[in-house]
Amino acid sequence: MAKQSIDTTARFRALRDEILAGELKPFYLLFGKEHYYIDELCRLIMEKALPPEERDFGQMVYFGADVKAAQVVATARQFPMMVSRQLVVVKEAQLMDNLEEIGVYFEAMMPTTILVICFKTNNDPTRKGKSVDKRTSFYKKACSVGVVFESEQLPDYKMARWIEDYFQTRGLKISPDAAALLAEYAGVDIAKIVMETDKLLKVLPPDTPLVTSADIAANVGMSRDYSAFELTKALSMKDIQKCYRIVHFFAESEKRFPLVMIMAALSAHFLKILRYHALLQAGVPRDEILQQLGINPYFGAEYDRAIRNYPLRKTMRVISLLREYDQRSKSNARGSASDGELLTELVSKILA
Repeated sequence: MAKQSIDTTARFRALRDEILAGELKPFYLLFGKEHYYIDELCRLIMEKALPPEERDFGQMVYFGADVKAAQVVATARQFPMMVSRQLVVVKEAQLMDNLEEIGVYFEAMMPTTILVICFKTNNDPTRKGKSVDKRTSFYKKACSVGVVFESEQLPDYKMARWIEDYFQTRGLKISPDAAALLAEYAGVDIAKIVMETDKLLKVLPPDTPLVTSADIAANVGMSRDYSAFELTKALSMKDIQKCYRIVHFFAESEKRFPLVMIMAALSAHFLKILRYHALLQAGVPRDEILQQLGINPYFGAEYDRAIRNYPLRKTMRVISLLREYDQRSKSNARGSASDGELLTELVSKILA
């Protein structure tokens, strides 16, 4: 789960409003794991820095794999020709070998240049990727001469609420269960959510009062009948028949629903139930528990039911089972069992 040291969304909105108001700074370093905010801020700067008729003369866009720092610096230090100022943009700067060498530009910046560096850190948790080194003089100087924006990924437990807020900005209202379903589908990929919202705006009637989970399932292109979100809900309610229907569906679609993805969803769900028990025993009021755990009050009843169906000792046993089956799925201990068979066996033990 991603952690946020700052409110990335609030910072993005503040910068967006500044740019739209024409308050452009001479230098921008946009970097981090949430690529949507980086792309959107860069797009807005390119839109506002120069009028369309001046972009052929005053706008230069480089890509990190094809440019050296010296070339970026030389271009940024040129006087604009036939326009009042120039815009220099470096996209995919993470592919540059010598990004920090751009720092020499800070020693003699041109007041008629806006320089934008877009550096996308790998947001795949299974792979490593370099980020901007905050210990370097390049980073420290960048903070003092311009705007440095770190685009951190939103934590998964905040995604449903973010979706509700975003839909509101697009003139739509979405039900909490529909927002949760879309969040489960998109993960923490904001760009995917924006794309699917655009699609919904095209296919739903203009006077749609509320986007429902049925609308999401029908239009978002999940191409499936069930989701890991629905499995966790069925387990919370101990709806045995529905649990096995969903598990059977997953077993028939192992490539579309890999076991590792389902296990991650189950683990996150039962760890949340465990934290609920701990806070409840500590005397924390229910409303505060929901807030601390990032649970929309709409789903409060589900968690009330879950802690009754899974008392503390039972919850700890389930978490132990999840760890056991996670290890089995990644080792020879699974024997000849398929992913679907392992999941079926695991769910049967959880429900026991």
